Amino acid sequence: MPVAIKVVENLKKHLHLVISEIAALETVQHPHIIRLFQVLTTTKYCYIITEYASEGNLYELVKEEGRLQEDRAQIIFGQLVSAIKCCHDHDIVHRDLKPHNILLDAQRNVKLGDFGLAIRCRAGAVLQGRCGTKSYNAPELVLGEGYDGRKADMWSLGVLLYFITTGHHPFRGSTLEETEKNITSGVYDIPAHISGQLENLIHQILTVAPEKRPSIEDLQNHPWVENPKEKISSDRYPDPKIIDKLFDHGFAANEIFDSLQKQKYDEIMGTYLILEEQLHQGLDSPSVTMVDPDPAPPPSPVLPLTSGHYLKRRASEPTFGLFHTKPSQQHLPDVPTLSGQKMTRSASMPLCCPQKSPTSSSASLTKAASAPCACSSRPESVDNSNMATATVALLFCGEKAEEGAELWER
Repeated sequence: MPVAIKVVENLKKHLHLVISEIAALETVQHPHIIRLFQVLTTTKYCYIITEYASEGNLYELVKEEGRLQEDRAQIIFGQLVSAIKCCHDHDIVHRDLKPHNILLDAQRNVKLGDFGLAIRCRAGAVLQGRCGTKSYNAPELVLGEGYDGRKADMWSLGVLLYFITTGHHPFRGSTLEETEKNITSGVYDIPAHISGQLENLIHQILTVAPEKRPSIEDLQNHPWVENPKEKISSDRYPDPKIIDKLFDHGFAANEIFDSLQKQKYDEIMGTYLILEEQLHQGLDSPSVTMVDPDPAPPPSPVLPLTSGHYLKRRASEPTFGLFHTKPSQQHLPDVPTLSGQKMTRSASMPLCCPQKSPTSSSASLTKAASAPCACSSRPESVDNSNMATATVALLFCGEKAEEGAELWER
């Protein structure tokens, strides 16, 4: 089974973004949210191992095939609404909803990704700071006002819905000032091919006054939205069959249950989750192949795992010389509070704007490249072992900007 690895250099400017993304993915488990398997940190890099979405993202789909027909858009948008509902139920707002961050799996089902700007906040909390992508920002962000993260997510969903059903953005202008004026005034056109129910939904979501904007529950109840039929499993008990396979890998019982109970997302838990996902996908005789990741990214953006055999380890053997834990102040450098600095982002790294408080100030941060930059790859055939061999797609952060991404100027 393929997996994706996002490689982030351990720099102070990346730390907040890495921690935000990992914390969000650890919190939410949903069929339409990209799944976190494992986190590895070395002295120089952090490796975030996640589910691999092989069919690219919504932006690429619309640019290659044109606007989506409404029946198809209903399914995709309904899956996305379900994913956002899960996030908001856990007090997580995404803050960077756009087609580039809506990934598609092999069946072209939605997999929401890129939680680098996500923040946990209670309903009604007021956030500060301008972040995300300008053409998807709500009017209150454009005006530099305090904003409700949930309502800002709703506006971004409305812009995204308009984009996938028309093929272009609702708010356009020949200059940045004209575009921002159209956003803050809510001026846009509805093409003739849009159905009455879809037009009604777009008008409701793209309401300038945030307090009048619908909630995520309102969207689920709208007649145009087709809610997914997948059942979200709440069973978190370890599967005895998978535990037996972990024994085959050489892991000790006390290590296995300690890792799963404490939700460490280390080597053991990562192996368990990948095997569990393979069973969920109905793969026969699921297995994983563990290798020693290179401490520095290799020259090629795709590194297939070449062995089809298990690599067993004893309890006394080191685990590849890596910290198999999530990034923390112990493993990554501290981020000092810097006063008087503006928040900027480079062409390949979107802006992060943490919630302001009276006692803290904003540090200069950057954001890693998002999952759509993954290079497509296919699982290699296995030699004579008849075991599924994982294929790894490495995501190199900061090397390539998302195609067509509209970024705030420094």
